[in-house]
Amino acid sequence: MSQSAVRLLLGPILLGVSINTFLYGICVTQFLTYYLSKRRLEDHWTTRCLVAWEFLIDTFHSAASIYFIWLYMVDNFLNAEFLQVAPWPLTAVPLLTAMSACPIQLFLAFRVFSLSKSRPLYATLIFLTTANAGAAIATGALAFRVKILSDGSRLSPVTDGWLGVSVVNDFALTSSLVFYLNRSRTGVSKTDTVINRLIRSVIESAAAATFFAIMVSITFTRFPSMGFHLMFSIPLGRIYTSTMLSTLNRRDSLRQDLSGTQDFGNMESGGADRTRNIGLVVNVSRETEIDSLRKTLP
Repeated sequence: MSQSAVRLLLGPILLGVSINTFLYGICVTQFLTYYLSKRRLEDHWTTRCLVAWEFLIDTFHSAASIYFIWLYMVDNFLNAEFLQVAPWPLTAVPLLTAMSACPIQLFLAFRVFSLSKSRPLYATLIFLTTANAGAAIATGALAFRVKILSDGSRLSPVTDGWLGVSVVNDFALTSSLVFYLNRSRTGVSKTDTVINRLIRSVIESAAAATFFAIMVSITFTRFPSMGFHLMFSIPLGRIYTSTMLSTLNRRDSLRQDLSGTQDFGNMESGGADRTRNIGLVVNVSRETEIDSLRKTLP
């Protein structure tokens, strides 16, 4: 293997692990913020288990990615033959990413259900997440059978299928959240400000995950034997984790913003019906930010 080919393989791997380690550091800070907050004690046990699960998966995946570069750059330094091998930290990326992303997508699907109360929509989102998990498992199972790096090109169709389902799943979750949050607007300035913050956060988070997934598909399809796709596939799971934790940790500040939302200065007179509508919007906004999971989670 030429020197330029070595750079094109090891350089992206190093960048991907570095980006993942940086995002993992952010996630650790968010984990600590969550576990030190009193709000954690009010959460449903399923939410606390989800946070603990994401911490375990992120820690294991980050440790595996560091071991990944250790194999190439320490244990097999100057070993040209090993550059053709596909070690297990590489082939495990699809499975570990799905183990991090899919539980969070289920979490977001329930947020959509808590807003919409639509069982058909909830069932559709659950189906998409299940299909995403199944495609990721299939990709991971086939990846573990790859022993030579150049043979990875055979996985391009199934990998593209998995990432395509993942993008569709994220788009469905994001569009549903944005739609039902927009329906919560009433003209109350503080409530609408919080809703705008929620919509912006949802779109930004989905855009980041979608961009990384699309870049994995493009780079893996175009350069299957190089490491370009690892710059995006290794950190992908950390993006989902950061999204969930930032939502949980921002609840107190959003609740403070929602305090005193019964301000009728900018609203037309509407009597008791208008007052009741405002109360409903406040409740929907607070439920959206998972302020009462104990009531909404099974």
